[in-house]
Amino acid sequence: MKQIESYTAHKQDGILLNANEVSDNINEALKKDIKALIDTIDFNRYPDNDCLELRKAYGKYIQFDENQILCGNGSDQMLDLIMSYYLSSGKTLYTLSPDFGMYDYYASRYDARILKFPCEKDGSFDVDQFIEMGKKNHVDFIIFSNPNNPTGHYLKNEDMLKIVEAFKDIPFVDDEAYIEFAQESMLPYINQYEHFYITRTLSKVFGLASIRTGFLIGNQKNIETLSKIKVPYSLNTLSQKIAVHALNYIEDALKRVKPICCDRDELLKQKFKGIELIPSHANFILVYSSNISLLKQLFEDSHIVIRTYPDKDYVRITIGNKEENQKVFEVLKQFEKEIL
Repeated sequence: MKQIESYTAHKQDGILLNANEVSDNINEALKKDIKALIDTIDFNRYPDNDCLELRKAYGKYIQFDENQILCGNGSDQMLDLIMSYYLSSGKTLYTLSPDFGMYDYYASRYDARILKFPCEKDGSFDVDQFIEMGKKNHVDFIIFSNPNNPTGHYLKNEDMLKIVEAFKDIPFVDDEAYIEFAQESMLPYINQYEHFYITRTLSKVFGLASIRTGFLIGNQKNIETLSKIKVPYSLNTLSQKIAVHALNYIEDALKRVKPICCDRDELLKQKFKGIELIPSHANFILVYSSNISLLKQLFEDSHIVIRTYPDKDYVRITIGNKEENQKVFEVLKQFEKEIL
């Protein structure tokens, strides 16, 4: 039996700052829309397999033709779809260390090798060396998140383009789950490179993690090919309709970005003994400590759920609302007192 890398689901009790969700629920106007649309659903019918209405709505948001977009049960399913097409035994997936754990999970499902380029503590890495290592090892598939999960590091388009240009014959997926918190997207370059793809999600800034809706964007030819192997009816009718209505409230969703980034940067300005906070371009921060066990215990005692990593000297903390962020601050101050 093949060895598959497991992925641990997130806890759902306590103050949840572990999954990079936004802390506020959707607005009342959207809730009202959702209640009304319930009566329009034929629950006895299968969902629209092509997700046409949703692809058109998301295409309008990102200014792309719907034929260049696939929808799925979260961007995770889109990652699984594209990896299932390109990866198999003997193939090599190339990514960063650290990065999103689901890449390992899916690659291991298809019995592919995994090669990781080590990043600096702050998530930065030498692009030229990344290219050199990839070419030396004849990699077959490239993927990483930008901004990076869990470091929050962001690679500018000029550096992304260097990588795309260097691997013109290799599929490259840019996971833009947190792009709304960053400066610029690589979407304008989709049609210039046949091998280039982007994944997106409604789970983060849109505040719709519960409906599990994600997207894969690429050139029309590749999207048509991948659509033929997509699992039928994978995105349910309710999720599709909620997503379409939510895209009528884009401005409300994007209004979250500035206050979250301000709260993040305010926390990053603080200094705590025994702790290093890593600058971030996303809605979370990475926290290093040589006494990480104590830090994790203090968060647990305060009923604050954060993202922890086995055998690592860091944790990831989502930026929450004002009250939640204050509780994080208090835990960090408590940590400082206990190590003195």
